[in-house]
Amino acid sequence: MKKVLILTVLLLVFVLVGCNDKERNFDIPREEQFIVGLEANYQPFNWTEDFSSPFNHPINNFSGKYADGYDVQIARAVAASLGKVLVIEKLDWDALIPSLEAKKIDAIIAGMSPTEDRKQSVNFTEEYYKSKHVVLVLADGEYTNAKSLNDFAGATIVSQQGTIYDDLVPQLVGATHGTPLKSVPDILTGMLGGRIDGTILELPVALGITASNPEFKYVELDPGFEVSETDVVVSIAVRLEETELVEAINKILEGISEDVRLKLMEDAVGRAE
Repeated sequence: MKKVLILTVLLLVFVLVGCNDKERNFDIPREEQFIVGLEANYQPFNWTEDFSSPFNHPINNFSGKYADGYDVQIARAVAASLGKVLVIEKLDWDALIPSLEAKKIDAIIAGMSPTEDRKQSVNFTEEYYKSKHVVLVLADGEYTNAKSLNDFAGATIVSQQGTIYDDLVPQLVGATHGTPLKSVPDILTGMLGGRIDGTILELPVALGITASNPEFKYVELDPGFEVSETDVVVSIAVRLEETELVEAINKILEGISEDVRLKLMEDAVGRAE
């Protein structure tokens, strides 16, 4: 019963915090803010909108812009449970960890995997989502019927720079490992332009893209990519020394059941269409 009450409160928070914070200009004491960095360019985890809704949140450093997505809902729950006012900063992927280290933000909630390399720079919470990797291709392209890692000979595969996806490209036997690009939208443009045959993504991201762009299709491979456990989960990053914050956030995440997480992701995919 206690868990049900916690989940009910969290779900109400997602709406109530969104409604209340729309009118704030974040001119409040720094210690009362929980500043979260994300790309706002990575559906369905996070993306940018030009209008206010019960599900999105103002982007502090982009006037008139709002962030929505699975990450935003998790950020709302965490901020509210910490007794803080959520502030969202839109940052390039490569700027997220440096901004955290420079104390410009308090946490990264951006679909980031807790890799061993990143653990040298930041501290990670327990996972808040677990997924699998797929390959996004053109729906009418040469690789639309691919079923295994061996079916991409001759393909040019490009992934987002600084991500685990780029590290997985060599597992596609015979594929050309193209130069990674700054963002997923840049890769999609390259695919539509005929310069790129495919890209590796997490399943929720591929679902979000294909739901609103019939030109693309994702293929699940069997056998699939060889990955470690940390490569298929995403966690919240905070500064290395913030051990108490990690413990506090972990307790909050424990109160969000797997069913609720799946529902939040399902809804985010639906809104991203």
